[in-house]
Amino acid sequence: MSNRRTFLHLTGGALAGAALARTGLTGLAQDASPEATPAVEIGDTSVLPLREEGKLIIHADQPLYEPWFVDNDPTNGEGFESALAYAIAERLGFSSDQVEWGYTSFNASFAPGPKPFDFYITEVSITEDRAEAVGFSDSYYDDPLVTVTKADSPVLEATSLSDLRPFKWGTQVGTTYHSYLLDVIQPEQDILVYDTNADSLTALDNGTVDAVIQTLQIGIFNVEFQFEGLALGGILPGGEGEGMGLVTELGSPLIPYLNAAIASLKADGTHDALVQEWLPIPPGLETYTED
Repeated sequence: MSNRRTFLHLTGGALAGAALARTGLTGLAQDASPEATPAVEIGDTSVLPLREEGKLIIHADQPLYEPWFVDNDPTNGEGFESALAYAIAERLGFSSDQVEWGYTSFNASFAPGPKPFDFYITEVSITEDRAEAVGFSDSYYDDPLVTVTKADSPVLEATSLSDLRPFKWGTQVGTTYHSYLLDVIQPEQDILVYDTNADSLTALDNGTVDAVIQTLQIGIFNVEFQFEGLALGGILPGGEGEGMGLVTELGSPLIPYLNAAIASLKADGTHDALVQEWLPIPPGLETYTED
């Protein structure tokens, strides 16, 4: 795995905003996918309801970023989502040369109406609002929640949820971050609530608050690229952002096949291997113990 993360065209707060828009951190229920779909057999492309026979059309956004894609190229099989897309295609019965990539903008991917793809993959979180307009597969990645604090903060000494309660917390209103603070950590001091995630991070950076909550991948960006002097504190037990799903047209009959492929990859360890390769937990980052 490359240790370099590529961030084209967007820097600082703009990229963080793009990441948050993609992950859709709205505080809605994580499991907003359609009702359970029937079991199906995979491996025979002739039975699949495709846009074009013998071809799997996958779209993604532009530009694309590590660790999800590498070198802004979805066709190279590098990066978590590119590698996963090809693994799903293989389970469905396609060879790599039968996969055709195309472009759809992120916001257009979950807008109502017909789609030019069989499925779309670019960190689209499953939310209730989006599921009213498009179809979603089961989640293929649930980003854990982590704490972010100053690199010299006593927050870094916390090992349990109860250790986190005395500190001053900031958060964006209406997010899963906010809900986790209210329902699980239950800080002793009043939570400072901000209109945007960027505002909460600025409050952390200038010392107004002691810590914030982020998803792991956004937290990594915060501490490695966006701010100097910040650090990841730990993984929050039972805390996840909205799961990411493959996007299809609303009610697509392809969904049960996509779900079966994802389930197959999870069952034989392929999915876990891709997570470990492209989205590993940083060394030394521990999970807080519960009270």
